[in-house]
Amino acid sequence: MIDTKERIARSNVYSIFGKLMNRLISNNDDGEVILKKAGLSSFVEEYADKFSPYWYNRGYQNQNDAYNPEYACMAICERIEADEEALLRFLNTILDGIHEIDEKQYEKLSNYLHVIGYELLEKVEEDDYYETKYYSLVPSAIGAQQRNSDVSYLRSMLLAHHADLLILYDEAISTFGSGQYVSCIENCRSLFESFFKKLDTVHNDYIKGILTATGETIIDNGAQLTSIKKIYTYWIDNKKGANRFRLFQTMYSVMSGLGTHHEDVASKEDALLLLRYVEDCLLWCFRKGINC
Repeated sequence: MIDTKERIARSNVYSIFGKLMNRLISNNDDGEVILKKAGLSSFVEEYADKFSPYWYNRGYQNQNDAYNPEYACMAICERIEADEEALLRFLNTILDGIHEIDEKQYEKLSNYLHVIGYELLEKVEEDDYYETKYYSLVPSAIGAQQRNSDVSYLRSMLLAHHADLLILYDEAISTFGSGQYVSCIENCRSLFESFFKKLDTVHNDYIKGILTATGETIIDNGAQLTSIKKIYTYWIDNKKGANRFRLFQTMYSVMSGLGTHHEDVASKEDALLLLRYVEDCLLWCFRKGINC
């Protein structure tokens, strides 16, 4: 079975932390110290070989061919990831010894962390002569554990009911992780539009699909309004009505402008906002029992 995009994102995060951990190890005991500081002393003996850069014979130092902190870090993270507190403590213990992450690696790490619900913080302290950076990892505002649960549920619903749309969702996550922000937004737009088109079983019209999902009915002079222009004109004139529809349609317009039509330069923050928006929008639908 092929790994999910979330699994791939996690593997990339753990791999990068393994590379950072490698920078902290110069002697055989350094890996043990990091594990014990993180409260993971139970792993010391099992992974001692992977964290020991040397072996000695009659006082002579030799390179240890089994030394592989990247692999060991990934393996340990996979084993403890169900315990968010333990995982964060381990990763932050590694970050405690890191005071410089190059820009390319920082961007890649930040992108993959966002996918799995974490945020990398950077603080700079300056004195008269030096600038020191400090890094820390925290759950995103809504909490990584809840986000992971939400994403898992979303994927299961897409797989069960819209396997064709799961491809678009995975592509949105993949392109975000690789820094292709416009492509991420374009995939989000396609996912959003395709989902709501399915809800209109008569005309395959995403506008009518949104109205089906929100259950909102806008009547003006005895006529039901079903076009964007008429609904927005009604709202401008009356300052009420179609609240959910206007939210959904406005965000679709934003995805069109920043993605498909390239009206403005899309940033990482834009792409993350719209990726999270589409996820939450579909979650809202599924939890209300809206499906096709």
